Amino acid sequence: MEVLTLINKVRGFEGKLPAKVKENQPLEQYSGKTPAELKRMLRTMLTARRVEREEKLLLRKGYNRFFIGCGGKELIDVAWADNLRKNDPFFGYYRNKAFDLHRGSTLWDKMLEAIGDARAHNKGMQIPAHPGYPDMAVLPQASPTGSHAIEASGTAEAVGYPIPVSMQSHIPGGAFPQDAITLCSLGEGSTSEAEFARAVFYSVFFKTKAIYAIYNCGWAISVSVEEQFPEGDPTTPYEGFQRFGLKIMQVDGTDVKDSLAKVAEAVEYARSGKGPVLLNIRTTREGSHSGSDDQSFYMDPVEQDWHTYNDCILKTCNTFIEDGIITPKEIGDIWDELDKEITALSAKAVASFQPKTTDLIKGLVYAYDFGKAKETWKKFRAASKVDRVAKYKEYHEKGYFTTPELPEHVGPMTMRFAINYTLFDLLGLTDDALMFGEDVADFSGHMIEDREKQAKLKGKGGVFLVSKNLQREFGNHRCFNTPLDEIGILGRAVGHCYQGRRPLPEIQFLDYMSPAYQILKDKIATTYQRSGGLFTMPMVIRTTYGGYKQGAGAFWHSEGNLGTWMNIPGLLIAVPSNAYDAAGLLKTAWASDDPVLFCESVALYNRRDWEGVPMETPIPDIDELIPFGVAKVYNEEHTDVGIITYGATLQMARKAGEILKEKGIHARIVDLRTVKPMDEEAIIRTAKECGKVLVVTEDRFPGGAAATIASIITGGEALFHLEAPVKLLTAIDARVAYGMDGDAACLPTTDKIVAAVEELHDKY
Repeated sequence: MEVLTLINKVRGFEGKLPAKVKENQPLEQYSGKTPAELKRMLRTMLTARRVEREEKLLLRKGYNRFFIGCGGKELIDVAWADNLRKNDPFFGYYRNKAFDLHRGSTLWDKMLEAIGDARAHNKGMQIPAHPGYPDMAVLPQASPTGSHAIEASGTAEAVGYPIPVSMQSHIPGGAFPQDAITLCSLGEGSTSEAEFARAVFYSVFFKTKAIYAIYNCGWAISVSVEEQFPEGDPTTPYEGFQRFGLKIMQVDGTDVKDSLAKVAEAVEYARSGKGPVLLNIRTTREGSHSGSDDQSFYMDPVEQDWHTYNDCILKTCNTFIEDGIITPKEIGDIWDELDKEITALSAKAVASFQPKTTDLIKGLVYAYDFGKAKETWKKFRAASKVDRVAKYKEYHEKGYFTTPELPEHVGPMTMRFAINYTLFDLLGLTDDALMFGEDVADFSGHMIEDREKQAKLKGKGGVFLVSKNLQREFGNHRCFNTPLDEIGILGRAVGHCYQGRRPLPEIQFLDYMSPAYQILKDKIATTYQRSGGLFTMPMVIRTTYGGYKQGAGAFWHSEGNLGTWMNIPGLLIAVPSNAYDAAGLLKTAWASDDPVLFCESVALYNRRDWEGVPMETPIPDIDELIPFGVAKVYNEEHTDVGIITYGATLQMARKAGEILKEKGIHARIVDLRTVKPMDEEAIIRTAKECGKVLVVTEDRFPGGAAATIASIITGGEALFHLEAPVKLLTAIDARVAYGMDGDAACLPTTDKIVAAVEELHDKY
């Protein structure tokens, strides 16, 4: 129903007015709420609807570029906001304007968000109705439907986690108390997404204090709920989980008494720790899905009428009037007051509009700053009470390491040992560091607690033994196995970040990151920008990548497609080629405030040399971090040809350099170490000083890293110093075939590098 029509209907109430109820008298039929509290709730509902009207007006005037309404959801929104604590985290979607307002967001906030003003909390980064307010425990919202449910489940687990957050955290002591309830609201269409199903599963499995409130208006744009679930009820697939503590409830979100009673019941149940709650809440849709939709094109007129006459605001107003809580005149006066205030604020916002600049937007994509990362590291180190000398002697006695020496004093080692040592240091530094993923633990199931049996077994510690002995030493709350569920792994990592920890989730192979692509691209990597810099996501996603596994990798274990992940704003990518860089970069990654994809080449884990070229290196001192975006240059004095690469192909380039030197060709070799950011200065300098450049990557050419490197060279002054076209040696445009011949046919090799350099050198 159009809101002005609704207000006129209320003003013209024709029934007999009862005696007024005392303002502070708790009313049993309203779950103990007083008239004063109920009036405040109604005022918020009217405010949300008036803001929605203003957004429509701004759209017509050209000041607002997008509109999506909350009409029909205001009652259930204020019921939640009034019954939850202000430090209960809320994961909403784009229909929760009334919740935000009732929890404390201002009309000025909403006007700035409506026009995308740079002064808004989110700096105008998102379309309206996508806020984030850290001081009100409203987590930053996003449009990919249903995906916030997995963030909510991860947060509910992280909030109730038995390990406290340190005072050195980016959120000292943790964002939310351990008994906090995590509320996730979403539309019925969103519950068809895989993330929602996994979210409910995890909340049941861990018995977290989570509530999933499904606002069921019956329509996902133009798709009826009847085409999505049996009986049109999104809770039906989860009825079996009731055996394990899940409470399923049916709520009339158009009826104030039922809504208040059911919400109070749900909050009490979740807070008790008995299990999560799943609610199917019948709501209306007062207006089409968004400004670009017209539901009259596809909705039965009879159903349209049902939505109109069951408008929660209209019904609540009439119920309150009939029960003596408020009069029609009072409601009209509230509306007139809101109308005047919002009209004025809207005009003020438009008149003083502050546009977003390119620099503002670019500055909100990455929080990374090496100086800040070093300060974060120093802060944790200063607070650490660990005697590392004594600890490593103890580790040696337990059989974890072959020497009692500190890692930095052990001498040259393989990359696997360097990462294992660094993970020991990180988990020993603070309880804020958690590691989890498939197979990362030493033991699982009942073996976790059976120390006697553990002592007789080697333990798993990762499929490549990189996390060996971490669980054995630090316990199952610090290093643990997860289900084979990449979405779930990263969803849990998100929750720990929001609570204040710095997790180290592992995705076993880059090839299998795909199921988690959306949460990584649309949620994790966008957090800093879409929240206007109010929230960060400091996690290190460790993963193996690439081929050269003696032919065993093939299609499903050889992906080196870093270009796919480089194309995600907000995600940093490190690709170490040796022990020294792996240890130094991993510490920097952990101390950074951005998500980092830390790519570890399986081919390099245990190699002591590459075709005779020594690879083992010492690792840096505990307090030495390696900055991102700073390349390492080999043979910098050589200028015949420059070879730019990273990861496993760096070692091939070094071998190729030795062969070429014997042929009288002196090659400079640049190891980028990180591909996001790239060391553009080193790339350009190499092009200028060498004149001939070969770029070598395991990535394929289309959309790959090599093309990006080449464009850095050719896109500026370096182009005029070139003596030959930039030559690219990449994986062929195919998945890697099986066997040693498959690796050799599909990927760069030392021989191919030598041949490519010779062609560059001799032809030009």
